[in-house]
Order: sequence, then structure tokens, then C-alpha cells
Amino acid sequence: MSNRTLVIVLLAAAGCGGSAAVPVPATAPAPTSAPAPSSPVPTTTAPPLPVIPLVDGPLAIKVVYPSANQVISSRDSNFILGSIGSGNASLTVNGFPARVYPNGAFMIYLPNPSPAAPKYEFVVGKGADTVRSTLPIRYPAPRTAAAPPPEKKPENLATSRADTIAALHARIDSLRTQLTHNEPIGLVMLGQPSAANDTDVTIIGRPIPGGTYKWFFTPGTIVQLIGREGGFARVRLDRDLDVYVDEGDAKPVNPGTTLPRRIVSNMRVRRSADGADVIIPTGSRTPYFVEESDRTLTLWLYGVQANTDIINYASADSMVRTVEWQQVGVDRARVTINLRDPVYGYLVLYDNNSMVVKVRRKPVIDQAHPLAGLTIAVDPGHPPIGATGPTGLYEPQATLPIGERLMRILEERGARVVMTRTTAAPVPLGDRPTIARKANANAFVSIHLNAYGDGVNPFLHPGTGTYFFRTHSAPLAREAQKGMVAQMGLEDLGVNYDNLAVVRGTWYPAILCEGAFIILPDQEAALRTPEFQERYARGVADGVESYFRNLAHP
Repeated sequence: MSNRTLVIVLLAAAGCGGSAAVPVPATAPAPTSAPAPSSPVPTTTAPPLPVIPLVDGPLAIKVVYPSANQVISSRDSNFILGSIGSGNASLTVNGFPARVYPNGAFMIYLPNPSPAAPKYEFVVGKGADTVRSTLPIRYPAPRTAAAPPPEKKPENLATSRADTIAALHARIDSLRTQLTHNEPIGLVMLGQPSAANDTDVTIIGRPIPGGTYKWFFTPGTIVQLIGREGGFARVRLDRDLDVYVDEGDAKPVNPGTTLPRRIVSNMRVRRSADGADVIIPTGSRTPYFVEESDRTLTLWLYGVQANTDIINYASADSMVRTVEWQQVGVDRARVTINLRDPVYGYLVLYDNNSMVVKVRRKPVIDQAHPLAGLTIAVDPGHPPIGATGPTGLYEPQATLPIGERLMRILEERGARVVMTRTTAAPVPLGDRPTIARKANANAFVSIHLNAYGDGVNPFLHPGTGTYFFRTHSAPLAREAQKGMVAQMGLEDLGVNYDNLAVVRGTWYPAILCEGAFIILPDQEAALRTPEFQERYARGVADGVESYFRNLAHP
């Protein structure tokens, strides 16, 4: 028997799905106690995944996740994945046996090592040959409670009263400071004035500093500044609502600038080449929020008084049925656009001191050939970033051939396809929906591969999921999900609302597909095969076609 130690090759594993980590389904919580190591349990029998080819090379431990000295945030258990060079070898991690797949890949879910010895010990065996290696990890630093202040004993009654009065004055000063900090300290313009007419540029508003994206403002909007903190500017939209924008998006205005007086006057509806335009005169760019329902677009206008007398409908056959308005606060108005058909797409822009809501008409669809003449944007997810599988398959390396196959299938069914990338070169997240909008795409589909975060047992729910953000994109997400599950045969993880960068566009229905888990050895191996790439692509194409067929006859 020969014993030797090999250096572990560490490969970065990045999460999938925009700037944030991939969301973990609520059905797969972190365990409450340290379980025994898990192995995958098949959730479906047809169609099966492709057979994994046998690899029988030299023993070499390559850990993809976690990396050396990485901080592990899970409470009691975590997964490890990588490869050992041979499918005929055995592997234990901290004494727990790990399943080794025919291609030498492995993944194991096991209890975290003791904080006294935070490391994983790997032992690989093949016949008389043994390989050992160690991977150190770290845990988050424990929180320490602040020491209580020492008790202060008054020397006499007069001193005690003086201290009490001083404390009251300090409290009053603190409250006065808080009130002052809640008052506007000036005005700022959101974004660059030069971008005011670029409909693809939006300023992001968040409910808390560093929070999720919620509001999307047009550049050139003037608002009150309340303060700046931690790289964010707190701005006031109306008397009852403050939000946070990136500090760089809050530009100082010229001295003497006053807060615009915004009044919604008489509105009108006109036909357009794409559908209908609802013109809302406000006198100045207005911060707003759009709320969708099935046949309604509701605009919340901040810092506004509504004084509409007449609403003109330029055409009797307009897709806009009615427009209603209501003053819902001292400086907040609501405009409701009622449509004859379900919302298909829309765009908000400013023109001649008026807010213009461009409501998009659904395309003319041939029931026998639903995709004929339509433009579909296909977005092979990543780079930058992306997840990595146990044998080193990088997510963008798999999403591109799947996207190319999807393009071919859609074109065979009569569609025109616009690809957001055709090479391995990175494409910024923000550019991808812009490419689709400029192509006047009828739908946007982003192809991704999934991964779980620390503490989740990846063997419990290793399936297929689809994501959307805008309400009008949900029907497309449901049809794509059904198509992928039917073609790939993995567990149906359902359809998810998620605030992802590439699906925030409003002009078209947009979805993000997480067809399989690249971190799982059997699914990673399948994703290397043309057969499974074709099944992924065909499932998405079937869903897109079904969506437009349903759109023709709801």
C-alpha cells in the first residue's frame, strides 16, 4: 500500500441568478440537527438522465466547494462537492462515506466539523492506493455582548438632581436632532439629465439601505433629500414615503431650484403603432410606482395633486377601456388604467412634460403556428459569475449550447430569435433586457442552472424551477415550467416570483429558467451531453409556444 498526500485543487463556486444568491425554496430548510450524510433519492423515473460515462484516471482530489478557509454560514450541516479522478475509487469525508459517481464526481451532505477542529479530512482509496488531504474552513466570529456600563452612584441628592436634569436636556437634544434629520435638507435630481430620454435607464429605489429593488424612476426626477448614509441617499417621494437610492444617483441641483408643483390635469388616450398611449400631464417628472393586475395598470404618483376634469379617448376601439383617478393622500394620486384584454406589456416614459404609459397590444398569432413571425430574446445566463459543478463544468459553458439549441428550435417553429450573447465573453446584466427591448422582442427567456446555499441538503429537492418578476410574465413562466418538467423529468419546484435583474423589463413577458442543478453530479454529467441540452431547450420552446397559443385564445 502506498500513502501520499495531494494538494487539493480549489475551484470557485458562484451562485446563479443575477446580483444576488439563488433563492432557497422554503421546502428545503436547513436541518435542525446534524443528520447522517445524504444520498440523492430519485423523484421520477421517466425520462431518465443520460448514463454517466466511466472515468478511471489517477486519483486527484479537487474540491469545488467549499474553498480553503471559506467561512461556512450553515448552522449544523453543509454539502461538499468535487471530484477524485476515478469512478472506481472510494471516498470518506471526516469518516462519512460519500457516493462516488462513475465520472469520479462526488457530493456529500454531512455534519459540520467541530469548531475546535474546523476542517474536512478526505480519504480516497482505490485498491492498494490511498490518498489523503485536509481542507480547513472557518466559522463566523461569535457575537460578543457589550459590557454593561458601570453603575454610577450619586455623591449627594443635589448631584443626582443635576445629573437627571442634564440627562433630560440631552434627551430633548437627541429628539430635536432626530426630528431635524427627518426634515428635507435640500433637493436632488435622480440620475443624469442626459439620460432623461433613455427608456432603458432607470433609477432604483429601495425600502431600506441596501434592500431589494422596489421603485424604478425615470432620470431627471427631482425629489427632496433627507440625508445620506452608507452609500445611499434617503429621498422623500411624498409626505408619507421615504425611499433609498444609490448615493451616486442623487445629484445636487442648481442653487435656487424649487420642488416642482406637480398637478395631474386632463388626460387623454391615443392609439399608437404598438397599442395605446395614456398621456398624463404632470408638468414635471414624477416619482411613481406601477401595480399590475390581470387587466389593470395602477399608477401611484407621489408628490402630486390630481385635478383631472376631462379624459379624452381618441378612438372607440382603443384597447384601453377606461382611465380613473383618485386623490388618495395630501400629495399622492392614483391613476387606474382599465384594459379590454390582459396586460401583455407596457413602458413608462416622459414626453413634453407628460407621463406617457405605452400599453402594448398582444401580437397577432397564428393558432396553427403560434411562433410564426414573433421575436423571442434568448439569454444564455452568465458570465459574469455563475455556478460550477463537481467536475468543473462552469454554468456559462452549459447555458450557451442550450441557448443555441433553443434558438434553432424556435426558428424551426417560425420565430425570429435575438441572442443576448453568442460567445464566452461577459455581457453585463443590465444590457441583456435592453437588447430584447431594442429588438422589440415578444418574449424574453433567460437560461440558467441552479445551486443551493450553505446549510441546504441539495439532494432533497434537485429539480426544475422558473422565475418571473412582473405579473404579466407569470403565464409564460407557468407554461415554460410545464414544458421543462415534461422534457427533463426532474422534480417540479414550481414557479417563483423573484426580483431578478434580467426579468424586470416591462415591455414583454420575461422569465428566468433554472432547468437543473449544476452542483449535483448526475445533473452536471447530463448537462454535458447534447441529448440533455436538447431536452432542456425543447422544454422551454414547448412552453413558449404553448403560452402564445393560449394568448391567441385565452
